[in-house]
Amino acid sequence: MQNLNATLFDSGRFSLWFRIPALVVGVGALWIGIALGAYSLFDVTLGLPLRGARGSPMLGSLVCLGIGAVWIFIWFAQVRVFYDTPRQELVVWSRGYLGSHERRVSLAGSREFHIRQVRSGLAGRTWRVCVEFTDGRSEQLIDIPAGVEPFAKALSEATNLPVSKHENEV
Repeated sequence: MQNLNATLFDSGRFSLWFRIPALVVGVGALWIGIALGAYSLFDVTLGLPLRGARGSPMLGSLVCLGIGAVWIFIWFAQVRVFYDTPRQELVVWSRGYLGSHERRVSLAGSREFHIRQVRSGLAGRTWRVCVEFTDGRSEQLIDIPAGVEPFAKALSEATNLPVSKHENEV
């Protein structure tokens, strides 16, 4: 990540008082999932008494593995948005399980930014940030759960492009 002059958004990482228990819960759920799978496939108990267990051990194993994966992801999750002034690009940098990933979006021919409130999950709402180009195409940049006002201001100041905000759209 070179020539990055302005940090427009940084989700930060969860604090350690939350990440460490989340990691413990995630590893515990993975262990239970592995124990259920080992018992179902090989009739091996890995410290859990599963002889009288009801239900599908393989389904339970898959559910535990999924829950563990989500909790472990909290340890790694982070998103940042930079503006690369010399190249006139926005850089969306994210960290996850497999290391970091960088996506560059050239702002050549861009007209404005749209920030829309959209539904996420069952009852949640998030802010979707898109850049609109003069040729009519639109590219999604990032979803921000809350606190979009400082990001919108920094985005407008760094890129000298207008930012329109649309609330309560479905």
